[in-house]
Amino acid sequence: MESMEDRRPTTSSGDPWLDMLTDGWTSVEIEDYRRLRLTESPAHEHQAIEVQALRTLALRERLAEQQRHADELRVLNGLARRLASLRASSEVLQEVAVQARRLLGVDVSYIMLTEADGTLRIDVADGSMGSSLRGIRLPSQSGLGGEVVRTGRPVWSEAYLDDTCFPHTPSSDAAAADERLGGILGVPLIAGEETIGVLFAADRRSRLFVAREVELLAALASHAAVAITNARLFEQYRATARDLQTAYEHLTHTDNVRQRAIELREELTGVIIHGGGFKEIAAALESALGTPVAVFDHLDKRLAGSPVGVPGGPGGVRELVGLAGDPAPRRLRDEHGERVMVPVLLRSGYAGCLVAASPTPIDDEAVHLLTIGATSVALVVMSERSLAEAERRNRGEVINALLSSDIDEATTRRRARSAGIDMERITAVAVLDPAPDDSHGAVQWGQRLVSELGGWSAEYSDHVVALIAGASPVEVRDRLTSLAAGTELPCTVGVASCSGGSRAARDSHEKARQTATVLNALGRPGTCAQASELGVYRGLFNQAGRDEIAAFVRLTIGPLLEHDRRRRRTLAHTLGVYLDQSRHHARTCGELHIHANTLYQRLEKITELIGPRWKDPSHSLEIQLALRMQRLLDTLAPRHD
Repeated sequence: MESMEDRRPTTSSGDPWLDMLTDGWTSVEIEDYRRLRLTESPAHEHQAIEVQALRTLALRERLAEQQRHADELRVLNGLARRLASLRASSEVLQEVAVQARRLLGVDVSYIMLTEADGTLRIDVADGSMGSSLRGIRLPSQSGLGGEVVRTGRPVWSEAYLDDTCFPHTPSSDAAAADERLGGILGVPLIAGEETIGVLFAADRRSRLFVAREVELLAALASHAAVAITNARLFEQYRATARDLQTAYEHLTHTDNVRQRAIELREELTGVIIHGGGFKEIAAALESALGTPVAVFDHLDKRLAGSPVGVPGGPGGVRELVGLAGDPAPRRLRDEHGERVMVPVLLRSGYAGCLVAASPTPIDDEAVHLLTIGATSVALVVMSERSLAEAERRNRGEVINALLSSDIDEATTRRRARSAGIDMERITAVAVLDPAPDDSHGAVQWGQRLVSELGGWSAEYSDHVVALIAGASPVEVRDRLTSLAAGTELPCTVGVASCSGGSRAARDSHEKARQTATVLNALGRPGTCAQASELGVYRGLFNQAGRDEIAAFVRLTIGPLLEHDRRRRRTLAHTLGVYLDQSRHHARTCGELHIHANTLYQRLEKITELIGPRWKDPSHSLEIQLALRMQRLLDTLAPRHD
């Protein structure tokens, strides 16, 4: 190792003291050289040597300070560049905390940021022993941090926990105690004119921070504040960009959905304009949705489309939809996937349903397209019903002409052919006599009957006529019974066979009408029978039979009927009720709403008119039959339609 005796400054400048500074001598080496010169030099030079040595040491200290300052600037500049490259606030905060701890050589560094309500919150810490510091919140005027924010200047404490210059809070003191903090320095993070937080440097021992350290941390805080502000702005920019992208994607999706809806609506409009029906609508919807779609009518019959796992008939679509005039789509989920049912509603009520099926959930866009399809189905249903109504009216006019004797046979046949009615194919005629409060029910059942068996139906006079093509009266009766499924029909139906042709159709219509009338007169409304099934009552269908029955009635109760006609009384009705009530006086009075004395008077008058024989039980059956036959004769009085 080179000894001090051998270590001499260079003489490149001619001034050894200056050369020592140039060569980078340390303070110790300069001091050793001073002692060496004092030893080698005469006494009168000692003062000059001392002055030179002190001047050299002072210069060296100043150069060292400048070097430290340059190093710190270099570090700060490098840190500023690193901070500028960070885009996330969390990354900026963590980097600032790490660099603050390294630059000042402290045990712990942490950052408190100002929130919207003025509260200070520790967001990040470096060098802490646990997590007690993170998340601490302080009121805006509390603690050392509150003082920094209030004054906007650096504030420090040599021993924080013992310092009474600041208002303390239990949470912050507890965290400081857990971290064993002593000296703490806090400098403001200032962005523009706003203090956005505080940067802290702390030791786990008492420490007096010098001005240079305060300036260094303040300089770091200046860079940090800019970086934090930039990071926040960048995050806001990214959030705004994400929001704009989301909005753009939403608008694009909405536009695509609207465009798909427009295209589907145009396609379905074209289908309807060109005479397409349910099959074409179902195909267009399946193409648009990418799932099976089926069209059901109001009776749950699948008219078009693919199977969708919904049963038809009773308990099918209509029951699943649970309609009461609500057009909202219904969703049905099970282990096979999802089905969406969109009802088709007209002003007249439920007209059918569109059903889409998929093993995966069906989105709202597909449901919207399905509702567009439901509108198109409604238009087709209305069109078909309008056409059917026009055809029905035309057929009704033809059938009315057929059953009327006012038009010649040739004209009737010509009009029937134009309406698509083949007179020669008529094998049975059914008359559906509606209930007093349900004329529409007879119309529907007439249409359903000819739809099932073939033929034509129309309203005629006060009832509905069904001309059946190809089915016998027995088949007509059995089919009606089957369709009714054990319930009472909304009309009384009489059926008669027909050999074909307009004249035979008129004769069969009269027989069927009389059959329905007899059924009603016999107290059997809502039933169906052939003319041949009426037994003794068939005699009412021809004039000879009616004459014989009328003679029987006159012989049995003629004087009674003549008395009622002349006196405008109801003794015949009283007698009928009395016999129907099994000669029970109280029940008869209740049924007729008369006093018992009145009943006795009427019965005496009846005996006076037709004799006492009517009281004989063996003769009462003839009396009841005569009364019933008279009612039927009145009901079946010849019509002139």
